[in-house]
Amino acid sequence: MAVVLAAFIAGCGGGSGASQSEKDQATAAAKQAYKQASASGPDLSAGPCISEGLPGLSDWVADIAHDPRQSVDDQPANQCQSYRSGQAHHFVELTPDGQLIRAQ
Repeated sequence: MAVVLAAFIAGCGGGSGASQSEKDQATAAAKQAYKQASASGPDLSAGPCISEGLPGLSDWVADIAHDPRQSVDDQPANQCQSYRSGQAHHFVELTPDGQLIRAQ
């Protein structure tokens, strides 16, 4: 588990290689995913993954996290599986209130 966590944190800290336009598109799609997730009623305070693949951006996921990060954000169960497994290479993190933390 520590290895997976370390790999995820290391992956989140590196350069993204995504253009600003792609980041903007991913952020908009993540905010839409947030609206859908929050409307359906799940508790977002634990920092769940809300999209394993954003529409039109299959290499991107959307995740809820805290700013500053909390230990719950580093639990694999609360992270997007497709990012952890390497199927997706970019992510958008939003707060439990839907505010952008980062897109990379």
